[in-house]
Amino acid sequence: MQILEIFKTPVAKFVLNEDLKALAKFSRQWAKNHPSVYISNKGGYQSHNLDLKIPELQSLREQTIRCFNELRAKFFYGVPLTIDNMWLNINYPDSYNKIHDHPRCCFASSFYVSVPKNSGNIVFYNENDDIYNFMQQKWITRYDVYNSSTWTLPVENNVFYVFPAWLKHRVENNNSKKNRISISINTRERSKNEEEY
Repeated sequence: MQILEIFKTPVAKFVLNEDLKALAKFSRQWAKNHPSVYISNKGGYQSHNLDLKIPELQSLREQTIRCFNELRAKFFYGVPLTIDNMWLNINYPDSYNKIHDHPRCCFASSFYVSVPKNSGNIVFYNENDDIYNFMQQKWITRYDVYNSSTWTLPVENNVFYVFPAWLKHRVENNNSKKNRISISINTRERSKNEEEY
């Protein structure tokens, strides 16, 4: 039998080399001095969009732009990408992020600054969210990329996940006693006269 996989949804995993102590310190100070917005976060902190010229973010900005464009090439998307917006997420104990996507951008992403054990993985949702109306779960003997309605990826410090912005996802509850810190980044197309960084 030949399997013809007609649609695929990639999640790219990169391991960066950011100064996590410095980013964690920056994140804590920022959250202390700026109020939270409430969009997908339930119980945790989510910043307004950050100024992309903040010195503490420049290394991350440069590394992630390279990652975005590496994945862009897999889609044969013929325009360079840059960062549209970036924000902080601090999930306090017993907080989480509800299911959502990132409209009006190409790729979304999450970089992990501090993820204590049991502080919540990221869960992606099958675009065919109606799958179990056609296949009965009681007959599925093993879940894989063909028959799963969700897919959970573990999070680790300095890991950067990039994925199509239409892919719905959520963050599990922080069941640890420490804060979970991540930085979310959305992309946009870079104009011809715009500098890369």
